[in-house]
Amino acid sequence: MSLLVQALVLSWLPGLFWLTYVESRSPQPVIWSRLLLTFLGGGLSVFGVELFHRLYDPAQPDNAFASLVFFCVIVGGVEESCKMLAVLVAAWPRRDFREAWDGVGCASASALGFATAENFHYVLTFEDSSVLLSRSLSATFAHVAMSGIWGFALGLRKQKQAGWGTVAEALVWAAIFHGLYDWCLTQGWPWAALLVFAGLALIFRQRLQESYFTSSRRQTWSQAVRECRSCRGLGRSEYQYCPQCGEQNWDSKVLCLHCLQECEMGERCPHCQRGLV
Repeated sequence: MSLLVQALVLSWLPGLFWLTYVESRSPQPVIWSRLLLTFLGGGLSVFGVELFHRLYDPAQPDNAFASLVFFCVIVGGVEESCKMLAVLVAAWPRRDFREAWDGVGCASASALGFATAENFHYVLTFEDSSVLLSRSLSATFAHVAMSGIWGFALGLRKQKQAGWGTVAEALVWAAIFHGLYDWCLTQGWPWAALLVFAGLALIFRQRLQESYFTSSRRQTWSQAVRECRSCRGLGRSEYQYCPQCGEQNWDSKVLCLHCLQECEMGERCPHCQRGLV
């Protein structure tokens, strides 16, 4: 099998694996047209990065701190911005893009499209398909986790629960994590890169869960609620953040959504006998 055929076939495998993982956590049926468009947009966004480096290609500094800034701004900032641009073009105008999950799901698809194109490039550059083994376990998923940071914020913006400033802040954090991860690898500190990767995985898991539990299209809902001390609004017991004010300031009491009586978490409310799960 020629190297080109190997690159075409094998570069898709890590992306398809992680795309299947993310979509298996979706609160709604897969919207294939949106998924494919965003995945394709993410793949094409690699050309945006390539164009930037052709027009402006600064050399990586020798100084460690300047090198870190280089990776956060020139590498992380450019790549995360191009991936977000793909989502804004391919998915943002659609009617089915309307909540936090849509932001996380589309950001993941764009990131995996980008990573797949990048994997193809690496296989051809190094002329060795085994390079995908390490990238499938770390770099490919790292792209997803980094983009999930701004994807979640983009979904909140669509819900009008956050402003563009929140999206910009999330993009900056994604670029910082991206640059820090790459910088640790270039400094020969794989253990430090692994710590950054672990942190990204935890953040992405939280964003994935939060967007799932707050989705209006989720088919099963808990009937146990808690009161937010900040705005006095009610939120379902599985929510980490209040859907009204966004604070994480819950009262410890659990209430039944039907009768609003205090109860303990279980299958049924002891007061009105309604099912809580």
